[in-house]
Amino acid sequence: MITHLILIFKYSYEYIITMVISLPKLEEIGLSRNEARVYTTLLGLGETKTGAIVKKTGMHRVLIYDALDSLIEKGLATFVIKENRKYFQATEPEKLIDFLKEKQEIAESLMPELDLIREKSKLEQQVAIYYGIKGQETVFNNMLKELSPGGTYHCFASGFMADTLGKFHDDFQKRKTKEKIKSYIIYYGDYSKRQEVIEGTHGSIRHSPIDYFPTTVYIYNDKVLVIICTANPPFGILITNKQTAESYRKLFSDYWKKAEVMKNDLNHQNKKKH
Repeated sequence: MITHLILIFKYSYEYIITMVISLPKLEEIGLSRNEARVYTTLLGLGETKTGAIVKKTGMHRVLIYDALDSLIEKGLATFVIKENRKYFQATEPEKLIDFLKEKQEIAESLMPELDLIREKSKLEQQVAIYYGIKGQETVFNNMLKELSPGGTYHCFASGFMADTLGKFHDDFQKRKTKEKIKSYIIYYGDYSKRQEVIEGTHGSIRHSPIDYFPTTVYIYNDKVLVIICTANPPFGILITNKQTAESYRKLFSDYWKKAEVMKNDLNHQNKKKH
């Protein structure tokens, strides 16, 4: 009876150590569940044939052979041939440290390549949409933060921003002046009747003869912001891509050369303010 209880305790203790404690941790460091089961079984049995592993684990013989091959490749198991039969055994547990070091070395060797992939993904175009007045305020606040202090933006202006944003438009103009942000603006259409809009806009301003253009476009850093003010609700499309931003800047430069200098251009004020 006592012997029977000792055997029950022995196998219960072994089960707890193997299944509850060892296996999850071995899986955490990179072994599969089958590899971990076979590895701990080998540690317990010592040098053994596959039959004993089958009996101990209840695993199919094919799964055991696959796990053994993988453990041998990882340096965690070895075998010897006696009388034309293979006997397997686990290597010293310290080999797990070597196994992890090898994985770390592989990871470290991959860093330059992975960094290149990550940098390439940054160059890919990203698009975000900002809906409603609050959405416009958010994207313009982000723009001011990114350009402060002393940044520069270029703008194809439809002239609808002041009406769309109201007081926030005035605050935007004051904040960009305070942060010494330079702006170059091309207005579309006839705005001789909108002197309050022109006068409230701080920056170097020119006029394009295009009669109607419903969108306002901002180009800054690696971003292009397209605002559709006439939509209900208004919304903005923010494109983050260096090549796209450079293309728009070149387009703006071409239009800037052809645009007319407005009589009330604030260049002289900007020289003092910026």
